[in-house]
Amino acid sequence: MSPVTTGFSHGNRGVGIRNHQLILPSVVCSTHVARRIAEAVKGVTFAHQHGCGIIGEDVAGIDNFFIQLADHPNVNSVLVIALGCETIQGQELAAKLLQSNESTQYRIIQESGGVEGTVAAGVKAAGELNDAYPATSTEIQHLRVGIDLARPVKELVALEKLLHDAGYEVITSQSEFSSAESFTRLAQEKAHIIVSFPDDSQPASGFPLIPVINVASSGFLHQAITGDFDIQESNLIAEILPLIAQVAAGSQTVAERNKSGEIRAPRVVRSV
Repeated sequence: MSPVTTGFSHGNRGVGIRNHQLILPSVVCSTHVARRIAEAVKGVTFAHQHGCGIIGEDVAGIDNFFIQLADHPNVNSVLVIALGCETIQGQELAAKLLQSNESTQYRIIQESGGVEGTVAAGVKAAGELNDAYPATSTEIQHLRVGIDLARPVKELVALEKLLHDAGYEVITSQSEFSSAESFTRLAQEKAHIIVSFPDDSQPASGFPLIPVINVASSGFLHQAITGDFDIQESNLIAEILPLIAQVAAGSQTVAERNKSGEIRAPRVVRSV
């Protein structure tokens, strides 16, 4: 059993360490509207290139990926923002989300008076969700720590043992190209927090729904931008447990403060 910490009860999503309102753009064309709403209500959102111009297995795949994001334990409520003519229809996506979580609404740009009308309607809807589903504090007794491996880590075995011995559930993901791919997999596994080891040639990055602790290597790039990292790999074993406890208790990681990072949805078919 992992160390008990206080989190937020989010219904069927489980208990999270963050109380995020997700402004979910169902298509690339609505990401700019979702961003404006998220900024107004202090929610989280992300830009992406999906939702339209997709075929085959990716239609169901992207749809399911959005559902998995919306069902993450760090999410309290979801507002879907759609355009109205895309492959993945916002109202259909919202209907699927409502099957498991009532804290969901949607707005469609083509039915809400365009950009300005949708921003106003979205801010109002987000406020209604926040009022209807206030944060409820509760204990987390099974905290899942994801490990993103985009480079070799000498202390990996020691780190995994340290986390297991401390009572954490550990999920490890090997990045083939970038940390963003591992972040996606770890989000699907419902990791509460991620410890990331980006490649020596890659900067620190984040994920909108999950706090990411970035570990700097001794390489030139990481040492040149050391302020973007939370911890040095040389101090990993000595400092990681207190740092995880602090982040789980609400302290923001550097990536959270910088609002850095992206979401990369899994795709099997090339865009058309």
